[in-house]
Amino acid sequence: MPLIDFDKLAKEYETEDDFGFSAVSEEEYNSVVNKTAETADDYKLRLHEVEKIIIPFLSKLHSTGDKEYIYWPNRKPLIEKQIERILKLTKG
Repeated sequence: MPLIDFDKLAKEYETEDDFGFSAVSEEEYNSVVNKTAETADDYKLRLHEVEKIIIPFLSKLHSTGDKEYIYWPNRKPLIEKQIERILKLTKG
């Protein structure tokens, strides 16, 4: 016979404050971990695509940093297109 009856002990100290956790099987845990890893990989790929849109723009601004003015005719539709591309990647 064990020294402590854990079921009796648990009932004696039973409260609503159970620290807020529950147990899961290894299979359930691995399922969540795998989904999280897939999601993280997807985010990495999407962020890389965002970089490919933004970095050329910033590089061009940087390389022309010695110029006082930027000549950028018809920029509104070009900017809108890039915003749409970024939002498609970030908001799905």
